[in-house]
Amino acid sequence: MTDETGVALVLTLVIVTLVSVIVLELNYLIRVDVHASANFRDGVRSYYLAKSGVTVVKELLSRDVLELEELKNTLLAGGSHTLPIGDGSTTVRVIDETGKINVNSLDSETAAPQPPAGAQPAQAPRGAPRGAQPRQAPTDSAWMQITQDLFQRLGVDPMLVGAIKDWIDVDDIPTGSGGAERSYYRSLERPYIARNGPMETISELRLIKGFTDEVLLKLGARRVGGIIDPATNLYLTAVPAQGGWKVNINTAPVAILNSLTHEVGQFGEIIVQRRAQSRITKIRNDLQQLGISGEALDDFENRGSVDSLYYSVDARGTVGDMVKQINALIRRDANQGSQTLNWRVQ
Repeated sequence: MTDETGVALVLTLVIVTLVSVIVLELNYLIRVDVHASANFRDGVRSYYLAKSGVTVVKELLSRDVLELEELKNTLLAGGSHTLPIGDGSTTVRVIDETGKINVNSLDSETAAPQPPAGAQPAQAPRGAPRGAQPRQAPTDSAWMQITQDLFQRLGVDPMLVGAIKDWIDVDDIPTGSGGAERSYYRSLERPYIARNGPMETISELRLIKGFTDEVLLKLGARRVGGIIDPATNLYLTAVPAQGGWKVNINTAPVAILNSLTHEVGQFGEIIVQRRAQSRITKIRNDLQQLGISGEALDDFENRGSVDSLYYSVDARGTVGDMVKQINALIRRDANQGSQTLNWRVQ
């Protein structure tokens, strides 16, 4: 018990071991902080690269620059473009929301026509008989029928259109067998109330009765981060509907084009083949040349347009392993430039 041979060596080894553990732990913490700081830095840079992509699209929509005309046409045609910037990149894609059905047009009170100040009264079509009434944008009941027809074509229960209308209308009376008002939503396990006003984003579809993942997939929605995102659907949009809604027949899918008229015929396929060659600029004249006449022609003229006001922009900024994506809804105004209506960061 009194032999202390080797005690100093044991103590030295213990101290060296403790110091080594502390040094390794500090090294690990420092490396974690360095990587976290680098990721934060790259995340900020990715965000601003994505934000710059939205800004570029807004400028392209607001101005006519000859040198950028090819890029503008590529984006408006639904293509994407990647621009390298330093050691990162920005990728942008533009979707024409005017080529979809606006769900806020399903109710007259949320889509009340309000012509802009100074606007001239609507004129009767050229060549119409004296005293003829000017063409009007389709009523909410017309858009209900159009949307129900579209759902049937896509294999979706058309009664779900009533649930959309109940979500945005101000009354408390269910629309049809598929409708749902506040009493339904309050009875859920996790209750909430219907908006009872215009939808702010189409992502609200997920809150509406009957709009399951299966239904959203039939509407063309895609998975984003493992979750089906209603905003990626191909047929429905949610934008301000003041002044009535018309679908741009230059960008609308075939199913919507066929639903714009109750006349039987492959009108959508004919229009798509025509616009693949050149843009439709005058609905009546161009469609008459395609052999479309009668009530079908009137339906396309009343419910369709050749210009777009609303676009959604998907901008993705990438720096190293960090990716930030911004989805923005933009309204193009020839006089005031482009305005951002909503903004979502992923």
